Amino acid sequence: MTTTPNIERILIEGADHLCLLRFDKPGSRANTLDVATLEELQAHLDAIASDPGIHGLIIASAKPAIFIAGADLALFRKPDAALLETYLELGQRVFNQLAELKIPTIAAIAGACVGGGYELALACDYRIATDEHATRIGLPETTLGIVPGWGGCTRLPRLVGVPTALEVILGGKTYRAHQALRLGLVDQLSCRERLLKAALNVLNGQMDGKRLEKSHPGLFQRPLNKAMATAIGGRTRADVMRRTRGHYPAVLRALEVITEGAGESDPAPSLARERKAIADLAPGPVARNLYHVMTLQENTRRWLRREGEGVTPIREVAVIGAGVMGAGIAQWLSARGLRVTLCDLDNERVGAGMARIFKTYNDAVKGHRLTSMEARDGIDRISPAPGTVPLGRVQLVIEAIVERLGAKEALFADLDRRTPPEALLASNTSALPIHAMAAATNRPSRVIGMHFFNPVARMKLVELVLPDGVEPEARRQALGLLSAIGKLPVVVRDTPGFLVNRVLLPYLLEAARTFDSGIAASVIDETMLDFGMPMGPLRLVDEVGLDVALEVARTLEAAFPGRFAVPPVLPRMVEAGLLGRKAKAGFYTYRNAHPAAANPAAQACAAGGLAHGDAATARLRMLYRMLDEAARCLDEKVVETPEAVDLAMILGAGFPPFRGGLLRYADSIGLEPILHEMEILEIQPGEPLLARAARKRSFYEDDE
Repeated sequence: MTTTPNIERILIEGADHLCLLRFDKPGSRANTLDVATLEELQAHLDAIASDPGIHGLIIASAKPAIFIAGADLALFRKPDAALLETYLELGQRVFNQLAELKIPTIAAIAGACVGGGYELALACDYRIATDEHATRIGLPETTLGIVPGWGGCTRLPRLVGVPTALEVILGGKTYRAHQALRLGLVDQLSCRERLLKAALNVLNGQMDGKRLEKSHPGLFQRPLNKAMATAIGGRTRADVMRRTRGHYPAVLRALEVITEGAGESDPAPSLARERKAIADLAPGPVARNLYHVMTLQENTRRWLRREGEGVTPIREVAVIGAGVMGAGIAQWLSARGLRVTLCDLDNERVGAGMARIFKTYNDAVKGHRLTSMEARDGIDRISPAPGTVPLGRVQLVIEAIVERLGAKEALFADLDRRTPPEALLASNTSALPIHAMAAATNRPSRVIGMHFFNPVARMKLVELVLPDGVEPEARRQALGLLSAIGKLPVVVRDTPGFLVNRVLLPYLLEAARTFDSGIAASVIDETMLDFGMPMGPLRLVDEVGLDVALEVARTLEAAFPGRFAVPPVLPRMVEAGLLGRKAKAGFYTYRNAHPAAANPAAQACAAGGLAHGDAATARLRMLYRMLDEAARCLDEKVVETPEAVDLAMILGAGFPPFRGGLLRYADSIGLEPILHEMEILEIQPGEPLLARAARKRSFYEDDE
């Protein structure tokens, strides 16, 4: 065999000649499958196929945390149809070449193996993955508005069956190694240290006492039942439409490619459908917006790694308050290796918090997101602490008590006395001034806000609130911690409501005002679900709690007179005890934590009279209230960039990712048409929106 870069011939004593092909893209943390890499792989496979002395191939990575991250997504940002078609054909040709080798092939997976990386693994006969935390496996293409295009829609159904393939591809999730094994995405698990040895054992017939045979020499000669696949596809399509309301065309297109390929022994038509689907989807607005959102997140992660480099890692944390938020924060930190002291006033409160933590860990084990050992170790890292306990070793305290400024100021004064002077003190408040809490201490430059979102285990966003005068080192420590625990921060100024609540609240108040005028809660919520929001605004108010929403609204109304006027229906409902889901009655009634029906008692609290327009009008009013406040926040430098606004509203408020973010959505319509509609709706825009429109400047004026 001709020697080529990155290939080592491995001679195992007493065994056949084997070949190890390592991926190691120079100067990069990740291996990606760009054109040059695919062409090099093609040359390697040609050489391997022509060498009769090679009896087995192992494909691995030299990167510590990445197997292969997938395709070169830069080609999808502004796709050129001819170049994209050439790229897709090259990838399919090379992977077919790998699948057709006459020798057994094994993918030895350590780290992320997603998208095109997993499609390469699918072209191998056997897949062994490490059982470590960094290993993630899946086909997330539908979350980027496209479909797997290098055989994922074609090979995976034949490997694991149509129902499981639909679950994996349509969901776009990436899976821990144990989940992947359960689903059949990989064949075996190993520790990193024994990964290559495990692959060699398989190739040398030391597993189950028999030599490995290619699992799919007849991969495409095992046609699936077409009628069954069509029936499954029909049911799945109805479910997809119910969940996505048709806003994610890639999901429907992937479903079509998978079900149409069922029953075909020849892979060529299915592979052609994959290419055609990507050619149709990639230039569209949904794919472009989802690519934009992915870029926002990746840029934030890169910035976060840079900012947190070199800081002393935080390992000891105290969380004060064992309620829903405090327990959620404690669980998240402990699951990522930090030692946590969970404090509250008495045994009952701490016990309730620990019960919430146990449930979160148990649910993660049931969902195969954590192993039982990982869950046990995480729980062991939490020390329940009723009453006042010594905090002399903590590096960070996160306060998550009741949203009353006086109570928080008193707590911070006490924490200042009980913690080391170098410890960071943070508040999880969603709206109250951090500088006021800092003023209660002798270390105001080391007091910050860390606003996590509920539920902590599912929400990526943290608003990092930095008052004037915060030490640069405190800022870097906080960013280092957030990077270590896998959260995405948006840095915000210490102003009332910060960013997300300040932008979201006008939307919620407008929804309540519309309800007060006589439009049913279900109509209001449905119009926003149709727009793409994950939950209707009045259902969201029920989740937050009407008393909490009212308190935040009054705080912001005091800070910004005239802009956050509270509709009369809210205080009426609070006085009537209709506090939302926690009271089993708000805009809806609740049974087993789920809404059962519209609540007639809430309707009785509404003023009624002339309805506030129709559903379409209500949607515009709610959206434009948000947009106007977002423009004010940007103008006031609450955050520095439109990207920060959009990232925060997507991750913190559920603004539809397929629309690219609130400000990007506004740009797609144009500010002049929006201002014209606002005039018709009798919404007075703020000066920042008017000034930007007068200058004919979009929010993303330099984008694309």
